[in-house]
Amino acid sequence: MSDKVPRLDRLRSVREWLAWQLRRTDDTIAELERQEAAAARAARTPPLPASAPAPAPGWKLALRRAGGRPAPDAVHTSDCGMAGKNTRPLPREQALRALTEDGISACPYCRPDNDLGVL
Repeated sequence: MSDKVPRLDRLRSVREWLAWQLRRTDDTIAELERQEAAAARAARTPPLPASAPAPAPGWKLALRRAGGRPAPDAVHTSDCGMAGKNTRPLPREQALRALTEDGISACPYCRPDNDLGVL
């Protein structure tokens, strides 16, 4: 089979494959150089001070539709993704009252009752 393909065509095929490999190698080298440069920049960036206080968690009330009107569903922390889109922010006092007096449930995923000190 190799006798039927002229030697010049075989050499051109090999050259084309080698050029492709060289481009691939050059691309890999360039990517690794970019990653090393990014790592060096990150190493030079000063860390945040350890004494900076963490932001206090906020709370939100998830609302559901009940008879065409919004009704309270559950209390969530402000960063909980399970609350859905229909929410309103709650100050700490209102979140405590919603959980203790109003009988609104706490989200079982973000557990705002733990952050509020309600057990």
